[in-house]
Amino acid sequence: MSARGNRAAAEAVSPLPSCIHGDAAFARENKLIHGDNLPVMRALTHTHAGAFRAIYMDPPFNSGRSFKEYRDVWQRADWRSMMRDRMRVMHTLLADDGALFAEIDDTELGTMLELCDTIFGPENRVSIITVVRSAATGHKTINRGPVNVTDFLVLVAKNRSKWKPNAIVRTREGRDPAYSLYLENPTEAPHAWRFSPLAQFVAQGLGKGSAKTAAKDLGRTRFEREMTRFSLDRAAHVARFAQPRFEAVSLEARALIEESRAHPNRTFVLERKGRKPFILRGGNRVLSLADKVRVVNGKKEIVEPVTNVWDDIKFQGIANEGGVTFSRNKKPERLVERVLEMTTSAGDLVLDPFLGSGTTAAVAQKMGRRYLGIESGEAFDSMCVPRMKRVVDGRDFTGISRSRSWQGGGGFAVEKA
Repeated sequence: MSARGNRAAAEAVSPLPSCIHGDAAFARENKLIHGDNLPVMRALTHTHAGAFRAIYMDPPFNSGRSFKEYRDVWQRADWRSMMRDRMRVMHTLLADDGALFAEIDDTELGTMLELCDTIFGPENRVSIITVVRSAATGHKTINRGPVNVTDFLVLVAKNRSKWKPNAIVRTREGRDPAYSLYLENPTEAPHAWRFSPLAQFVAQGLGKGSAKTAAKDLGRTRFEREMTRFSLDRAAHVARFAQPRFEAVSLEARALIEESRAHPNRTFVLERKGRKPFILRGGNRVLSLADKVRVVNGKKEIVEPVTNVWDDIKFQGIANEGGVTFSRNKKPERLVERVLEMTTSAGDLVLDPFLGSGTTAAVAQKMGRRYLGIESGEAFDSMCVPRMKRVVDGRDFTGISRSRSWQGGGGFAVEKA
């Protein structure tokens, strides 16, 4: 397109004068724009090229269904063309160290992957995250064949070598049964460490002669709760053995593994600068549960690294999140929070070109990110704007408000393209 054509395109979608809610100082970047996202994003390339650290999009899935809010019925070629044009512009808007998260189901997953590989390059595809959104219950149980209970997040970086994700963890329900050893004397020198079965130690503390007796007398469920409570309270005493990856460690570590195998009743320690000690017994690594325990919302929890399967974010019970009802299509604030936790920091700029009910803007506001959301439908006036007013005014107590200690603040601008 010529320079004149670019100017004409920008002028064609120049927003009407802004309506500002809250602190005007925040409205320069925090914007809700009502209009077709393609011309709006094309206009943004003149002012925001390379500016967005993260783009989260939840586009039409081409499900073949019609909803109250919109009709999700496309010819496949039309859907592909619609997404291709928009993703090309998103590539321009994304920062060199930024990432795109595209939520989709299996209807157009293949097309989405092909578009990501074509526009961003297959070398920049990071992951396909499986998001478990429901269970095979109720009317779904009468279906023949696999019951569809998942969405997918296609994660692609602008430049994978420059994208540096934040290390994030998820809480684990209950205890990790792999940590089945009790270290009786963790404060003594490792060569003197004594290990015994955790279940046996807990049972004796409950006045029972064995774990089997404790489970029988107390009930397996109660005994498991006692095991979990004990493990969290005395995490430094709880451990597991894990086989090390021999090919992935240093020559010094390999030599120590061999020595440890030769002396299975001794504990060996290799100190490593800037890293945790490499502790071995019987050729296995000794891992402490204390390394996995964090205080989350004032409560001790076992945490573990996030994988490419997200089955811990509840889609049920979110009907009232944000004070808006968006049947079968609203995403949990916790889902978008994890996306932004992974790839942004406070003050970074986030784009959602299919804003829907306003979830991304609400989460970004509560997390201290800057944001720009685009929505073309009636949901903009009926959901997005009222929702964000409640967030800024401190009247939204749903979603991640409690975990983020959100009490309101900030501001945003409303523009009509």
